[in-house]
Amino acid sequence: MILFSHVSKEYKNGTKALNNVSFSIEQGEFVFVVGPSGAGKSTLMKLVMREEKATSGNIEVNGYNLNKIKGRKISKYRRSLGVVFQDFRLINQMTVYDNVAFALRVTGATGKDIRHRVPYILGLVGLLPKAKSYPSQISGGEQQRVALARALVNNPSIIIADEPTGNIDPELSENVMELLGEINKCGPTVVVVSHEHNLVRKFGNRVITIEKGEITSDSNGEDWSLGKK
Repeated sequence: MILFSHVSKEYKNGTKALNNVSFSIEQGEFVFVVGPSGAGKSTLMKLVMREEKATSGNIEVNGYNLNKIKGRKISKYRRSLGVVFQDFRLINQMTVYDNVAFALRVTGATGKDIRHRVPYILGLVGLLPKAKSYPSQISGGEQQRVALARALVNNPSIIIADEPTGNIDPELSENVMELLGEINKCGPTVVVVSHEHNLVRKFGNRVITIEKGEITSDSNGEDWSLGKK
């Protein structure tokens, strides 16, 4: 569960990124976060990932109070999250297999666990035949699926996808969103930050809209789509 209660964020340079934001996302939901550039979407995600701390208000995620969490508990908390970035952030010198395995190794997973888990996850995203390939040898859509596999490999309860379709073509974008939808059906909460309104309309999930640091709407996909016509 993700719970924001009257959260505001102001940076040291005086930029007010979020103002009195409140919402909750239940375990197992699939939610889009939309809004124009500079609206506060990235700040929202950074707060969830505990890369930033709220100036005021309260944030609770997976039972952790992010205002009070410190030290090693932050690392432990982040392991409950799977994060997919727009720019993939793959390690070019590593194969597809090793890029995914690396996410397990940093948590101290055993070799046996890695050998079991990585092929399973690569199979889930349709990339097992590419396990020995390097990022430069696969397409942009395949690279995004590697990034998704890496986010999934630690079995997170929450998946955060920050503009996951920003660097791939429209057809592949739909494939990635469909894959996230299938993963969501298995239990994880999925939060997708997106500027692609056509995709948001098509998939019809809950949509939280942020403008100028404030939530301006929180509706199901059908109502949100009608409002955008």
